[in-house]
Amino acid sequence: MSTSATGDVDVRVGQSLYLYGLVMPDAHVPDDLTGLQGERVRAERLTYLTALVSDLPGEQVVGLPAELRAHALVLDQMASICPVLPMQFGMIADGLDAIGSAVPTERQRTFAEDLRELADVVQLSLSARYHQDAVIAELVREEPEIRRLRELTRGRPEEATYEARIRLGELVVAGFDRKRAVDADRLERAVLPLVQKLRYREVTQVDAVLEAAVLVRRDAVARFEEGLEGVAAGLAGRIALRLVGPQAPYDFVEEV
Repeated sequence: MSTSATGDVDVRVGQSLYLYGLVMPDAHVPDDLTGLQGERVRAERLTYLTALVSDLPGEQVVGLPAELRAHALVLDQMASICPVLPMQFGMIADGLDAIGSAVPTERQRTFAEDLRELADVVQLSLSARYHQDAVIAELVREEPEIRRLRELTRGRPEEATYEARIRLGELVVAGFDRKRAVDADRLERAVLPLVQKLRYREVTQVDAVLEAAVLVRRDAVARFEEGLEGVAAGLAGRIALRLVGPQAPYDFVEEV
């Protein structure tokens, strides 16, 4: 198979390429950034943008969990450096010429505008979870029926207290739901002054208070973290906060 030179990388003609995302033409891709199968990630210039790609050896089929993690890691590492638009997991181009078909020139202008809007901000993920024992203790103090059923089922066989246990579980879940409505609102009001935008994610766990993505100015991430530490200090022993990022802005743009 013949080759052509792209920067200091030899690209095999007809080589399948895996696509990660789009960045502006002046974006710097670290020399040690690797993606799927440990292949080096590089920049391929399009008309108005640059695509992040790596070689895809052989006839490999993409879809394993490890490959999804590698895809996300490339995007998150680039997001810590510059704005990036994520491409859908599993996008493959059959050679350099096919990248333009995957990202038509007429759409690149729109994507470039999206990247300019993201230039000064970065996405972080914020989660808040209850310390379950602390909240259950609150519910026992506050609700006589929960207290009664807890005493009724304590130390007794499950088969003898089956219905009581079911009812106790329903009341505890309902109690968490009521507290979440109040605590999530309080937490939102504490966090909103620190961020540019906030987007909620679906809460699926009983002990989850809040799951959200936030946009923070790149030059204000440290101040946001300090402010969040102050919020967390006021919740200590009852609610734990966790912050992850920088990440690609999945929650604020559509995947290409």
